[in-house]
Amino acid sequence: MSNATTHIKTEKQLVPVLRFNEFEGDWSKEKAGELCDCIVPGRNKPKQFDGEIAWITTPDIVHSSYIFNSKNGLGISKEEAKSVGSKIAPKNSVIISCVGDLGLVAIAGVELVINQQLHAFLPSEKVEYRFLMYSITTQGRYIDRVATKTAVPYMNKNNCNSIPVFLPQYPEQQKIASFLSAVDEKIQQLTKKKELLEQYKKGGLQQLFSGQLRFKDENGNPYPDWEEKRLGLEVTEYKEKSKVNDEYEVLTSSNKGLMLQSEYYGENRLTERDNLGFNIVPENHITFRSRSDNRKFTFNLNNLGLTGVISTYYPVFKSTNGSSFFIVEMLNYNQNFIGKYSVGTSQTVLSMNELKRIKFKFPCSEEQQKIATYLSRIDTKIESVNNQITQTQTFKKGLLQQMFVAA
Repeated sequence: MSNATTHIKTEKQLVPVLRFNEFEGDWSKEKAGELCDCIVPGRNKPKQFDGEIAWITTPDIVHSSYIFNSKNGLGISKEEAKSVGSKIAPKNSVIISCVGDLGLVAIAGVELVINQQLHAFLPSEKVEYRFLMYSITTQGRYIDRVATKTAVPYMNKNNCNSIPVFLPQYPEQQKIASFLSAVDEKIQQLTKKKELLEQYKKGGLQQLFSGQLRFKDENGNPYPDWEEKRLGLEVTEYKEKSKVNDEYEVLTSSNKGLMLQSEYYGENRLTERDNLGFNIVPENHITFRSRSDNRKFTFNLNNLGLTGVISTYYPVFKSTNGSSFFIVEMLNYNQNFIGKYSVGTSQTVLSMNELKRIKFKFPCSEEQQKIATYLSRIDTKIESVNNQITQTQTFKKGLLQQMFVAA
């Protein structure tokens, strides 16, 4: 934003910290309900979902984005909407969640009908619809203050309409909205790129483990056929435990990967301090949580660049002669198959001894290494794009904080 200026606000001024140079003057303070008409859903739920107008619920909202359809493919007719007292929200309406996960905001990309957990603003000519959406996203603290605190928090019609909107002149609204929309478009492009890379990897895994994709040796000759054997013949369990408290970082192995426990639970939760007798997880070793609520077990490789410790619920092992990276990918690919070997009812357990007894088909160690290299290159690309997404989201968050006035 080379043509933006940083302002120092006084108590009486209503101006953002960051502003485009060509604009000046204070902003006005309005209420969303004064700037917009609104649609409050009726109490009756449609009985027939066979129409062409999307029926939208909270899970359909992707924050600061556009809504075009129901993720579940639900739609109703104009006749059905009328029969249950639902009004159709026009294109460019601003939709906000008002029950449960409060303050999610999106724009209607088409005509749609909202359920009882949502509220729709129909912007007047005084407020640019994209600017209104971004403005509401900055009012999280206000929304939290006015919401009714029950087991499931909610905002009624008056709460929603009372949300403050700090408003510059329309041309400035347009410029701010267009700039932030360009940032959102960049995030969407990166997200799509990441999804395509993930799909590419998924396809590669299917080809590898079905035998459609094979590698050759340095002389161009095919490697030997894959051999079925028990996992225990390919891995070595690591049983060293911590003998000094806080000697190593405490780790957590989850569906999101292996990470510091403090990172997994967030900065408001302290890393567990009493970690004597924990399993040590050296670099390039594999671990997994041996208990599951859904018979699925996620295996993670320690590639964090450090040695850590983890609860004894998490066995630790590595490849004996091949590639630990290959072993992790193979085990995660076969999650459904592996889950059948766990025992229990509401929560199942997969012991390391039982895991080692399961049979899989293994390539030779040299082909394992080539497969690992192939897959790790894709992972590197995915991680690079993911970092770009995170950086752009952080950039946008900073812009929202500086380009708007919050209550």
